[in-house]
Amino acid sequence: MGSTEDSVAAFHEKIAAAWSANDGTAFAAFFTEDGSLINPFGERADGRAALTSMYSEYFGGMLNGTTTSISLTHSRPVGPDHALADVEQTIYAANGDVLMALHVVNLLRKDGDDWRLADSRPYAFAAPPA
Repeated sequence: MGSTEDSVAAFHEKIAAAWSANDGTAFAAFFTEDGSLINPFGERADGRAALTSMYSEYFGGMLNGTTTSISLTHSRPVGPDHALADVEQTIYAANGDVLMALHVVNLLRKDGDDWRLADSRPYAFAAPPA
């Protein structure tokens, strides 16, 4: 495997490719067993079972038919088996329109030769007050 940044970028590309299946179980498999996510709506899921439930519901409803692109903007190793990654994620509706554009901070944990999401925090940037 190449550099940490290369492997982190490749991991996020796998997530984006798998997203189009709209499968909550497959999406949750990218997380560690104890992984957590606080989504842009402020809802929290702790553990792979809760993530599976959350995303199965979303992929059956508001995210049905969606695809996504994920671009790594910055990463840095945090010890020998973790990395912190900043990514830009765009979620596209079934008709190709942009549904959401998000910034995501991911804490990754090494799992064999690949990564898993330990914590994920997608959010949208707020406009500064006038």
